[in-house]
Amino acid sequence: MTQPEQDDKTRIPSYGRASTLWPRTIELLDQLDLAEPLLQAGMITRSGLHFHEGRRVKGGLMYGSRMDKLGDTFFKFALHLRQRLTEEIITEAALRDYRFQPMILHQIESYTIDQNDDSYPVTVQIKDLRTEKMVQLRCKYLVGADGGKSTVRKLARISFDGERTKSRWIRMDALVKTDMPNPRYLNSIDSASHGQILWCPIDNGLTRIGYVFSGSLIEKYGGVEGVTQEVAMKEAKHALHPFKLEFLSVDWFTIYGIGQRIASTFCADGRIFLAGDAGHTHSSGSAQGLNTGVHDAVNLAWKLALRVRGLAKETVLHSYDTERRRVVQTVIDNDKVISTLISGHYPPQFQGRSEPTSYPLIRVIALSLLNMDTTDPSNATIEPGERGPDIYLTSLGTGDPLRLQKILSNRAKFSLVVFAGNPEYTRLALCDLGNAMTASDSFINVFPEHAFQWFTIPAASGNGGQEILGCRPFGKVYLDGDMKAHEMYGVDVQRGAIIVFRPDGWIGIVVPLTGAEQLRVYFDGILYRH
Repeated sequence: MTQPEQDDKTRIPSYGRASTLWPRTIELLDQLDLAEPLLQAGMITRSGLHFHEGRRVKGGLMYGSRMDKLGDTFFKFALHLRQRLTEEIITEAALRDYRFQPMILHQIESYTIDQNDDSYPVTVQIKDLRTEKMVQLRCKYLVGADGGKSTVRKLARISFDGERTKSRWIRMDALVKTDMPNPRYLNSIDSASHGQILWCPIDNGLTRIGYVFSGSLIEKYGGVEGVTQEVAMKEAKHALHPFKLEFLSVDWFTIYGIGQRIASTFCADGRIFLAGDAGHTHSSGSAQGLNTGVHDAVNLAWKLALRVRGLAKETVLHSYDTERRRVVQTVIDNDKVISTLISGHYPPQFQGRSEPTSYPLIRVIALSLLNMDTTDPSNATIEPGERGPDIYLTSLGTGDPLRLQKILSNRAKFSLVVFAGNPEYTRLALCDLGNAMTASDSFINVFPEHAFQWFTIPAASGNGGQEILGCRPFGKVYLDGDMKAHEMYGVDVQRGAIIVFRPDGWIGIVVPLTGAEQLRVYFDGILYRH
């Protein structure tokens, strides 16, 4: 596995860029065993305050306030860590676990696709920026995760449609002193002259400060070129008034334009894919850039893994564009409103309102993003296309509490979870399911077994899986003695159900314990048969 990288990030100081990961993103990273090292390095916030004229008021960055109220997740917080450090941690894990080797100071120049070659049809020409020599690589697929100015996107001739506004924002990372209450919360401040101020604690005791640099300020300093670090510090002090702000050091600052763009497709020629900023860009107003990029990567990675291993049909890869571009378009539509409000202006749908522009943000940011796959109605209240809620289960023997999402680690396999209900009622159905699975035409004998991982969750306690169920368990057994998992997923303990989790943790399909044939039909549309 290789990745051409035109910048030598090992020689670049820790700079700003994206810095916030939200709970669902941390869940996805946790299922890849990446959350823990990121949590060790970053800064966590669980709440935030909003200020207007020095007083705490409602409004502002409400998505970061009282995160303890979040429901069925154990990650009831935001994680703040500068992108360079996030990249380092993920790269180290890839080197350790997968022998991933980044090609530092290499730039993609061109690529060709040989449609008659089924092995490695993509040939990529890469320039070594140190020697100017060309390197040729052959691969099955090429993923452009090379930023908003993506070379891969341009080579693939994929249009990048959208708009830019005249708004300019400042972002800076600094070590500061302030008399603002709770300065290590994710806070925001209304400013008549600088829009809505972002105040975000990040790693190593630093704070990310962001504010609007209006047209009048740009004119005051003779254009964007006149905005120096000293200017950024001076205006930050004005922006925070009446709170005091003292800079001890500044690690990084930038001024940038606001706009929203999305690629016309995230996939070209069945072999070229776009992810992250290469496929979509938007403001940092709701801190979605890094998060949507991670969601892109996780969604695409397991599909590529199944495809490269010869397990999944081509339609699985097609679903990447269908699923992710729809979600990203929603993010962009919301961002147009959010960034306008943060800049201190009303978008058309809020014209005529008189309260501070931070107030409508409460309503806008309450929107959630879900993968909207649909299947037949299920036997549980959980819906296909929803994220699988997290809940504690109990291990056999030791009785240790284990989180369901951690059990369902993302190993590019579908997790088939038999919610066994109370065996006093479901024992016969469980035994019939076991018999159905041994039939020659059963789906587990039709599809490659290494595309699946099985788990059984009885709503009961006991000393052994087969002892509790009255038949052979399906994979590993974890106990739901208090029936909270069954309750959370809406599974009737007198009937049970089989819930299929996609590798990325979204619900694929829910069927009754008698639904082995429905599973075969479902996977027929996804996987190749033996």
